[in-house]
Amino acid sequence: MKKWLFMGLLLWMGGSCKKEEAPQPFSIDGFDPKLGTANTVVTIQGVGFATTPAENVVKFGGVAATVQTAGQSQLVVVVPVGAKTGKITVETGGRIATSADDFVVPVGPVPVTIKPLSAQEGDEVVITGYNLNNNPSVSFNGVKATQVNSQSNSQLTVTVPDGATTGKITLEANGVTNTSPQDFTVVVPTEAKALVTKLAGIPAYPTAGADGVRMTLATDNKALYITGPGQNTVYKMDLTTLGVAPFQSVPGRPLGIAAYSDVMLVSDRDGYFYTYRFGNFTKTSNGNFPNTAYTVRPNLSGGFIAASFTNELSNVTWSTAGGNTASSYTSSILNSQLKGIPNDANTMLASNGKSMFVFANQTLWKLNGNSLQQVAGSPGQVGYQDGKGASARFQDGGYARGNAIAADGDDNVYVADYGCGCIRKIDKEGNVTTVAGNKNASNRVGRGHRMRFRFDSWDMVISPDGILYVIATNDVSSQTLRNAVYKVTFDK
Repeated sequence: MKKWLFMGLLLWMGGSCKKEEAPQPFSIDGFDPKLGTANTVVTIQGVGFATTPAENVVKFGGVAATVQTAGQSQLVVVVPVGAKTGKITVETGGRIATSADDFVVPVGPVPVTIKPLSAQEGDEVVITGYNLNNNPSVSFNGVKATQVNSQSNSQLTVTVPDGATTGKITLEANGVTNTSPQDFTVVVPTEAKALVTKLAGIPAYPTAGADGVRMTLATDNKALYITGPGQNTVYKMDLTTLGVAPFQSVPGRPLGIAAYSDVMLVSDRDGYFYTYRFGNFTKTSNGNFPNTAYTVRPNLSGGFIAASFTNELSNVTWSTAGGNTASSYTSSILNSQLKGIPNDANTMLASNGKSMFVFANQTLWKLNGNSLQQVAGSPGQVGYQDGKGASARFQDGGYARGNAIAADGDDNVYVADYGCGCIRKIDKEGNVTTVAGNKNASNRVGRGHRMRFRFDSWDMVISPDGILYVIATNDVSSQTLRNAVYKVTFDK
């Protein structure tokens, strides 16, 4: 009897020492995204969740959220209205799991991504993030942007302001400020080393068009001669005093103008030429140009070459034997290579004493005899793209405009690109770079890409010492001073 009692006691003791079953794992291992506002969908990873959505109680900073789908290792939930930055908790079957990290609920406008991460002043940047639907104040490393446009609560576009520098982008609204997680790089083109200053306004008729505003540099390099916009007048601008005064009246409205040796040649809107020599201004007797000559430049072999409204190029000569009258002109040349150019677009010319250049149809050409060698751009391909040779793109001036050009002694050609408000430089290898101007800038004067030109009818000449003179739209609201002469100097 005692034996059986002892064995029973042993069995009872063994049963009472049996280990309890270990609880099933239950935890939050992570979540994505790490931040968001109300109604943001968040995926929570972990173990031990209930497979029925309603059996999981999820809270963001103590505020209950809606569970959309549930599985043992993943919950998809919606951030509730009123959620604040804090831990995420999940309660299932009386057990509670807490996240290691806080879920961040942004307050105020928050930049998350910036595309692109580098750009020039005047370029447009897209910012995505949170709370962006009220046009927040945007600053680039402390420089406030003036052009901000909210596209939605999560996206806005902003133009890089003048004077911006590399650094963080800051957004502010209602006293709340947030900065970008990355620096934004403001690209300063190494080629944009030009300083643009205004010299003087040019008189114009207030009701007349500005076509025919062209200029030439005096052979002594001390003055500019300018065809007055809408007037039968050639003006002279003294480069020392900067005074502008009428120089010569012309019966027809003057258009093209050029000076070479002791002769100045002017073309008018009716197709006639006038020569100025020995103090006399004389109309040609038999030089009726077949089409209006908008651009006239000195020809390398003597005389002048002119470009017409219909893209014809012609040589014009003058008599030097005891007179000052332009005595003849040749028939048009090079038309076969300029096919496809709209008849109502101008062809522009530049010469530097050793080379002659032609700009037409978004393309720069070099004149070799009676043929054209393509230097940069591509016929009919409109755009704005720096690059080499045919890969470059020019905006061009479109109807009745074209792009004025000037050439220096090293065969660098400068283009007044109408569409982008810029000066583009083309070196003798065909490399195109923007050296001054930016269509999105707010100023008419300034350094490099921090200014813009507004071209209407214009021209450019370059002095032997490398100073570029540009005639463009004035930076004041004056119909009687519609145009102005700007001086462009390049850093050495």
